[in-house]
Amino acid sequence: MSSPASTPDLTRREMYAEIRKLCAPDNYTNWFVLLREYAVYAAIVAACVWSTHRLSAAGWSWGWQVPIYAVTIFLIGFWSQTRLATLVHESSHYLLFKNRLLNDVMANIFVVFPFFGKVGNYRIGHWGHHRNVNDLEHDPDLLRLLKHHPREFPLTKWRFLWEYVLLQFSPHKAYSYLKGRAEYVTFMKDEDNIVDRSPLSPRALNIMRIAYYGTLLAVLAYFNLWIPYFVFWLVPLITVYPASLFLREIAHHGNFPDNGDYTNSRVYEGLWLEKAIFFPFGEWNHVLHHMFPTIPWHKMRQAHNVMMRYPPYRDNVVICDGFMFKGHMGKEYPTVLDVLSKPSHTYLRGTDRETSEIRRSTADEIGTTEKHMDKMLAGES
Repeated sequence: MSSPASTPDLTRREMYAEIRKLCAPDNYTNWFVLLREYAVYAAIVAACVWSTHRLSAAGWSWGWQVPIYAVTIFLIGFWSQTRLATLVHESSHYLLFKNRLLNDVMANIFVVFPFFGKVGNYRIGHWGHHRNVNDLEHDPDLLRLLKHHPREFPLTKWRFLWEYVLLQFSPHKAYSYLKGRAEYVTFMKDEDNIVDRSPLSPRALNIMRIAYYGTLLAVLAYFNLWIPYFVFWLVPLITVYPASLFLREIAHHGNFPDNGDYTNSRVYEGLWLEKAIFFPFGEWNHVLHHMFPTIPWHKMRQAHNVMMRYPPYRDNVVICDGFMFKGHMGKEYPTVLDVLSKPSHTYLRGTDRETSEIRRSTADEIGTTEKHMDKMLAGES
């Protein structure tokens, strides 16, 4: 893939200068995002309640309502809960809001407390992942996933569909994944001497948690919403949600060839619906996120366009055209299933296999990418 003639290639220094402009979150974009995601969740629940009440009023038996509940649980787990969980990742990098206090307050209340965790806990484990991407001995994400399900790549597409899709909906697999996830999000865990830099003190955070769960219990009791809460939040949380997140993590780091800057993960294009489910909010470019973890999700497309003018990135990164279904790109672009079904180096096009200082340095100085690029720009001729 070559860059357009109207956009000449960038030198290393020019690339850093362009990317640096994009490493800046704001205090307004994600207000709309949070409102929209919760509005969609409310609409899914409302549609289910309205439909089942209409069937009951028409004299239909409860058996006809079961498919409606099943579809609703699937939609909540694969759409609402999965997308909200992605914002946990965004907030762990202080990218939900530019103001760090606002970031952690909003993230905990609207994104992490509903999943019974704390953003600071996730931040510690996730930053350990950035420092040790694809390291079989030290990457906490990889170690967690290996405990959940052994990896034997490459594997056939049918075997993938059985082991990594259908089997993941079984109770023991859901429990296994959630148990590993809880080590990140629910329980404090030391990781690689990483310290959470949250502006919230432990005391303030504990007060917030008590207030949140106390209010939740009071509302559930006062309005007698125990059954709706169980059906419309807890059931998808322990069934569909873990399967959805596991599929994304396998797409990001399953059958990886190495931990090079451009080859530790992949770029995911393809059909809109697949991207919206599996790779929302910038998750479609996990390679670039590892290189520059302070690029907000809403600037990821701009950053990718910049990097496509930088030959080492353009000539080495693997771009997937869809997860399970082929999109509209050329035949040379594989789906995720194609990548997982062949030897790990099959779709690598370039020759740059070494890990440069880009990802290493941004991982060592996680959360301070702008300072890192200041040093890089100062040292470039």
